[in-house]
Amino acid sequence: MKALIFLVLTFTSSLGNAQVVVDSTNAKIYIDRVQEIELNKKEIYSKANRWVAKTYNNSNYVTRINNEDNILTKGAFNVGADFTAFGATIYSERKAEYTLDLKFKEGRYKIEITDLMLNGTDASLTLAVYFMSFEEYRAFTLKTMEEYDGMGKKAAIKRINDDEKFRKDYESQQNYGRKIIPQIVEKLEQIDLSLMNYLKKKDDKDEW
Repeated sequence: MKALIFLVLTFTSSLGNAQVVVDSTNAKIYIDRVQEIELNKKEIYSKANRWVAKTYNNSNYVTRINNEDNILTKGAFNVGADFTAFGATIYSERKAEYTLDLKFKEGRYKIEITDLMLNGTDASLTLAVYFMSFEEYRAFTLKTMEEYDGMGKKAAIKRINDDEKFRKDYESQQNYGRKIIPQIVEKLEQIDLSLMNYLKKKDDKDEW
């Protein structure tokens, strides 16, 4: 990923202190930060636990750890955009699964949103194509086809070696990536800000 090999972007929300890191070198998108707050440890845990219960459907099922020091839960959201291939354009949706890890101490909490999976596949594999140069994407695709034993393998390899045709495929992937990566960033940012705003509310009771 020569063009972006040292690129690590941190997106800071204009709405608050949410930060999302887009690490193109390792093809990862995540949040990992500590937030200070004027609450004691017990209060932070209590309110965070209530937020998890409200935010995640069937939170008892998706939550792996829940104690006064740590809440570890699983979540998911959908992203999507138009994708053009072979002259046809369709809307392509991806399911993004992630791990939310919250840790609590006096006056602060740590939030990590990691282990992003797209359609059940390690995002470091699926997101990587959106950070590749043209030749890197060609080498990646050729290697994938070498391991493929199904029909159309010969035609697919021929297309990969055709600069003009394969560049269209590459540009389609890049265009799709430019659309869904900001969506992923926004979704993670929303989760981070939602928790922070909930914890900062003076009264976390339901409004009537």
